Amino acid sequence: MHDELTEQVMSALAKVKHIPRESITPESALDSLRLDSLDKISLLFELEEMLGSTIPDDQLHDVRTVGDVVDKLRSLKDAAAAGS
Repeated sequence: MHDELTEQVMSALAKVKHIPRESITPESALDSLRLDSLDKISLLFELEEMLGSTIPDDQLHDVRTVGDVVDKLRSLKDAAAAGS
């Protein structure tokens, strides 16, 4: 079972790529999901809407897997909480 953030990222990817959510795992490579630069922008918008926060555009630039996206978002969330 995955945590809520992981589920949100996988659901957002499924929505952006119009693929079944069940076909995505944290280990899924973004390349294997055929996520291009426009898809990454769409994913950012979708995640921002789901999470209710702004994500800097460059944050998903170097991610390779779904798990990397989750880790990056978790780091951003932790940094924001620490700065509060």
